[in-house]
Amino acid sequence: MFVKIGILLLLPFVYMFFQDETLLKSIERGQKVYEQACIKCHKQNGEGVAKFFPPLANSDYLRDQRVQSIRAVKFGQRGKITVNGITYNSQMLPPGLKDEEVTDVMNYILHSWGNKTEKPVTLEEVQSVNRIDVGN
Repeated sequence: MFVKIGILLLLPFVYMFFQDETLLKSIERGQKVYEQACIKCHKQNGEGVAKFFPPLANSDYLRDQRVQSIRAVKFGQRGKITVNGITYNSQMLPPGLKDEEVTDVMNYILHSWGNKTEKPVTLEEVQSVNRIDVGN
């Protein structure tokens, strides 16, 4: 009986370990995707290019517009968006990423340069984002 109780008490920690390990691997893969698909415009440090490409570092848009951020990475972005109080009106072409790559690069971005999120981006979440409006 004590063994069963001990196992039940350990289950949440085992789950957290595997969840953290899965997230860490996603972030590692996402960094590689970022370096191949995003770094030219958003730069090594995620600061973007003033007036042209919005920052990803400490981004209120990423924090507050999660679905729209996933949609932009998945399908591209055009039209006005406001990031950290500055309005950008440029176009991001679709990077041509698979849903798994979108998941990984979003996890990398959301855990880099001062960005923080309690909830990792999942493949199911990315798959649920449709191309209903590539603008705002």
